[in-house]
Amino acid sequence: MHVAQPHRPDTVGALPGTQPERPFGVHFRMSRWKSLVVLIAIPVTLLLVQIIVFQAVVLIEGPADPNKPALTPLTIAAVGLSTAIAAVLATMLVAKMAKVPWRAVFRHTRAFDRRRLGVYLLGSAVVVGLGTVATALIAPGSAGWGAFEVGPLVIATIAVSLVFTPLQAAGEEVAFRGVAVPAAASWFRSTRLGVVFGILVSAVLFAAVHVTLDPWLVSYLIVFSACTVIMGLISGGLEAAMAFHVSNNVLVGIVNALFAGGGSSVVDRGVGSGPGASLVILMVMNVLAVIMVWRVERARRSRAVRSGGAGSAAV
Repeated sequence: MHVAQPHRPDTVGALPGTQPERPFGVHFRMSRWKSLVVLIAIPVTLLLVQIIVFQAVVLIEGPADPNKPALTPLTIAAVGLSTAIAAVLATMLVAKMAKVPWRAVFRHTRAFDRRRLGVYLLGSAVVVGLGTVATALIAPGSAGWGAFEVGPLVIATIAVSLVFTPLQAAGEEVAFRGVAVPAAASWFRSTRLGVVFGILVSAVLFAAVHVTLDPWLVSYLIVFSACTVIMGLISGGLEAAMAFHVSNNVLVGIVNALFAGGGSSVVDRGVGSGPGASLVILMVMNVLAVIMVWRVERARRSRAVRSGGAGSAAV
């Protein structure tokens, strides 16, 4: 697998305190006790912030069913806002612990690339769209969709999703890939061991905060997490992972709202509640997204080589 070519230590894009000879995701170090503090703080902070933010939801809508909470416009907004706040706090904590600029969470030896973000948003939308269509054709009953209906509640749900779901998706990438992966990877001097450990820790934390006991859903979350970590390794930043996560959650949220029979879709993460083996289709979609990132970055490197830029390195 190829990753973005690390710049030399004197490269302008290298951030203070980072290790430019290592790829994004394993690019800064901290002592193990500091790493543990960061890794424990991520889920704890997210839980505490959600408890605080959701008090407003309870005051307005009343208590939700803890086993099957409904995705109302207000709950979607609360999830997005609380995740974004937790991501900011996690970024501030790891920057202090690792003594690196907060920008090191988003990129390594180059600037954060908004054009990259746009390209990957479009590409990811196509991949997610194909995955959704494939699921509808191959396993139509697995998604739990009801009747197609567009009413005031559906319109409000979609409108709120377009604003707050990107905050939730991007916030999770910042916390679980931009912060958790390098914090865990810093335990090892070996790049390969650091990458493997970072992927494992990030996947476990990511699956844990989604509070599901369904083995298929857990497997999907682990694959999703691993794929987004690999996107960062390949591209040298967080743009691809953020774009894919945002595209996935926004498009899925819109489809679920449209096929909720005019009401609110419900989240059920108990054992046997998930789509089952049909989630393999979405796991394949995740792998296709990784391939897309790899091809885009390979094309970028080829153009850079032709223009006298940097090459690539293998890991």
